[in-house]
Amino acid sequence: MHLRLRRLLLRLGCSRGFTTVTLMGVLFVGGLLVVAAYAAVDPDISLSRDDQDAKQAYAAADAGLQWYLNRLNVDNAFYLKCSDVDPPSPGEVAPIYDREWDGVGDDPRAWRPLPGEKAEYAVELVPAPNAPIPFGETQRRCVENDQYSMIDDQGNLRLRVTGRSRGEYRTVVATLRRFNFIDYVYFTNFETKDPDTYANTAEVEQANNECQVFRSERTSFCDEIQFAPTDDQNGPVHTNDSIIVCGHPLFGRNSSDRIELNGDPPYGPACAGGSPNIQGTLVAPAGVLEMPPSNAELANIVGSDYHYYGRTTLVLNANGTMTVTGRQSLPTASVTTKTLPMPSKGVFYVSNLSCPSGYVLRQTYSTSSGNPSGCGDVIVRGTYATNLTVAADNDVLVNGNLVRGNQEMLLGLIANNFVRVYHPGDFSGSGLRGGPYPCRNSLSTPAVSQIDAAILALQHSFIVDNYYCGNPMGDLTVTGAIAQRYRGPVGTVNSGSIYTGYSKNYNYNDRLRYREPPYFLDPVHAAWHIARQTERVPAIAKR
Repeated sequence: MHLRLRRLLLRLGCSRGFTTVTLMGVLFVGGLLVVAAYAAVDPDISLSRDDQDAKQAYAAADAGLQWYLNRLNVDNAFYLKCSDVDPPSPGEVAPIYDREWDGVGDDPRAWRPLPGEKAEYAVELVPAPNAPIPFGETQRRCVENDQYSMIDDQGNLRLRVTGRSRGEYRTVVATLRRFNFIDYVYFTNFETKDPDTYANTAEVEQANNECQVFRSERTSFCDEIQFAPTDDQNGPVHTNDSIIVCGHPLFGRNSSDRIELNGDPPYGPACAGGSPNIQGTLVAPAGVLEMPPSNAELANIVGSDYHYYGRTTLVLNANGTMTVTGRQSLPTASVTTKTLPMPSKGVFYVSNLSCPSGYVLRQTYSTSSGNPSGCGDVIVRGTYATNLTVAADNDVLVNGNLVRGNQEMLLGLIANNFVRVYHPGDFSGSGLRGGPYPCRNSLSTPAVSQIDAAILALQHSFIVDNYYCGNPMGDLTVTGAIAQRYRGPVGTVNSGSIYTGYSKNYNYNDRLRYREPPYFLDPVHAAWHIARQTERVPAIAKR
């Protein structure tokens, strides 16, 4: 037994060297395989790291854009402070540079790190392209409390935001806009008749006391204006009030058009069986969009050649000129007629000379204006070939068709008081109809059937003169947008049919989703949103 065990141990001892050699060979081959595998994937490891850093850099840029947008929606005037703003949190700096950096020299931007990430962002303010270069400087920059150093003539605010992570840079360029009246084909503050259109001074006073509130708080004295069966609102709609309908008027073209109604209930019937035909997406309650009190700031933008005083007639010519009759530049100037090129700043403004500040009866117009000649009224018609905003201290009166010579062009009409459609009445003789002042149409055919414009009546209404006069005049086609403080009648309805005035054919100009007429006014309180966002390639980094 012992002999056999001894012989076995001797045989095993003779194999010790062979086992070591085999083991070393296996380890050697395994090591070669590990080295080969690492060499094969090493480029991919580097690419994966770069890809991850590039994605983090883009996420940082987007985070910077969202941070700035959030600050804007907390404070609508945040951009007016340029880079002089409070830091996001203690110990940080505000990541805002008041101009665009060209990538030359040391990086002047302030960077804000993202929490828990090896990434950070910097915001550059992109000045408006037509803003003046500040004295003594060589490039445009944001100027504190000067909105037009940042807001271009179409109402856009632009930012350039760069994110970086471990040496990777990504830059996004964003165009921001405020939700605006021209986001809607139809906007009203109050869905009731304007107090200044009541029949006499006593009624005007009562209407001012009882009707300048939303429907649930108005008294039965107030004239509630309905949507007629033939009224078409082909686009998004917003009212701060609620609506009433007769028949089945159309609201919206498809589900992408928001029909934003406020109040409780959002709508009600004005005649038996009345209900709206809502093709858009109903949003109720939708909240309140507040109108600015005045367009006076536009008078500071317009050049002297395009600033007139008192009653002014403006004919827009298809060749890109305008023919103007009125007092130019100075209140003491005499009335002249001139043909001018379209204004380079895109604004034409008419100021008051002397105009009654109290009640002016607005229901019995039979002349081309109806107001004293000292009132800052602009009487406009024609074909426009460039972007233009026409504004007035008092009224804008459309006394002929206003059409685009080019589908891309935009026109704005802004009145502190009324934007009116010319419809003179004949109040004498027999065969009169309508009310409250029986009359007939003075013109055999309507003076106005088409208006291509964004319309804003700040203190009063978009209205047809003598809308209650004479026989029906067919459709009033507006392509653009209408915004008004009070609902302005364009006709009357009897037994569900148009009795006098016009039927509505309002069509939204979708170009207004992204652009606006020059220096069109922003709401007092409205959220900002991203209208356009693109990536800039290459990113903004040191050259």
